[in-house]
Amino acid sequence: MPEAATAPIGSIPHAALTDPYPYYENLRASGRVHRLNTPIGLEAWFVPHYEDARPLLIDPRFSKAAHHSDVVHEDGQKAESSFADNMVSTDPPEHTRLRKLVQKAFTRRRIELLRPRVEQFTEDLLDRMERAGEAELMEDFSYPLPMMVIGELLGIPVEDLADLRHKSVFWFLEEDYAGNPVDHFRARQAAIGEYVRGLIEHRRSHPGDDLVQGLIEARDGENRLSEKELVATVMLLIFAGFLTTVNLITNGMYALVRNPDQQAKLVAQPDLIGSAVEEFLRYDSSLSLIEGHAKEDIEVGGTVIPADSLIIVPVHSVNRDPQAFPDPHRLDITRNPNPHLAFSHGVHHCLGAPLARLEAQVAITALLRRFPDMTLACDPGEVRWHRDFFQRSLHALPLRLKP
Repeated sequence: MPEAATAPIGSIPHAALTDPYPYYENLRASGRVHRLNTPIGLEAWFVPHYEDARPLLIDPRFSKAAHHSDVVHEDGQKAESSFADNMVSTDPPEHTRLRKLVQKAFTRRRIELLRPRVEQFTEDLLDRMERAGEAELMEDFSYPLPMMVIGELLGIPVEDLADLRHKSVFWFLEEDYAGNPVDHFRARQAAIGEYVRGLIEHRRSHPGDDLVQGLIEARDGENRLSEKELVATVMLLIFAGFLTTVNLITNGMYALVRNPDQQAKLVAQPDLIGSAVEEFLRYDSSLSLIEGHAKEDIEVGGTVIPADSLIIVPVHSVNRDPQAFPDPHRLDITRNPNPHLAFSHGVHHCLGAPLARLEAQVAITALLRRFPDMTLACDPGEVRWHRDFFQRSLHALPLRLKP
């Protein structure tokens, strides 16, 4: 095996936060592995090619364990995060145990039973939009729909949803966050943890038929979720199940209105919605990166990434790698095959993927049925992306509806 690399350290330009594709195209052309300083001040090894990233995500040496996310205070004491004990931040065999328990409650049947409620929420929101004649899609539709679905799934009271949304929405590196953005994020994370502990306590004294109740009751022989694991899992469902779906719906609709031939095709053939959603996931994924650590030295593309190094798979790079996706910058709602990595790969493939797909398919089908000729209500140059290293999210998406 080659010796561990000592490659020079580059830096990701801030322009790549709002338009990552030209930057990653150049990165792929200049090498297989890159040692870079991230915009949040961490040094990481980037693996931008699909052929390297896909096997890396199933390599047992690529660790998702939460130790790399630990926060240490100035006095040297480690801060304990309520979020650390979730299955995304663990490796097998602990990950296997947690995922098996969560799957006992978060079943495909439970998700499919949500379909009538998702459809009803969707139609109610579209009624309001139709009366107005125009819409800012994020505020009028993309935000409230996933929030209502998460509320229904977890048994969260309607009156709590607005505050929960405020606590769970955060964009790193935005100008309106004064001070250390990680501190802001941790504070919001702690606030959601406190809310979730109260929700679980209430559900124990007032049993229901929602997913929180299912997670409390989940058993595998003598095994069950600990209190910390239960809190972390519900927090994960809120974080991962809300904003990522907001962005999936919004980014997908933005891609459609910018590609009217594909919009017309989906209007004419609504049965293409399944492959269309997969293409939206590939074309402009909500998730910007998949991170992990090297448990030991890992060779990637002839370069050895040293043990304990932070490794990042940039999703926007691998999902537009021309070696894996012909004509990758073209939106093609009939693309097949489409083995994108928007939901990761291997044992850490997103457990909530079926719910995200269900919401996006129902939402976008209904939008196009109600407003088949919708167009962008501003100049494309006025549409702005958030400056965020972790997710791809628009500030707003104004639409002319033309019912």
